Amino acid sequence: MTRNAFALVLLWLLPACSGRVEVPYGTCRASALCAEETPLCIAFRNTAGGSNAPLCTRACATNAECPDDGVCIEILQGAYRSLCMQRCASVGAQCPFTGGFCATVRAGDMACVP
Repeated sequence: MTRNAFALVLLWLLPACSGRVEVPYGTCRASALCAEETPLCIAFRNTAGGSNAPLCTRACATNAECPDDGVCIEILQGAYRSLCMQRCASVGAQCPFTGGFCATVRAGDMACVP
């Protein structure tokens, strides 16, 4: 994988404390709120834009490991080498979380990033 034009920094893992919502790649307050397919609630910080977003995700090595046609993205820091992010269709496409934007993460792959 190549380095992305933007840098996502893993901030922290959020503790579990509530019931599970079955929506992959959604925003979260705790891992217990994430869908089984994306069981980790991880807070991301985009160092280029300064935005923060806690999102449900999972560790991955390839796109095939990401549910709902997600994209496996290399993370620059943190406990995980790569994490799944929601795929999107084009620059400017609507992303389902505040501050999210659709960006090209490598040739042929676009994902919603914070």
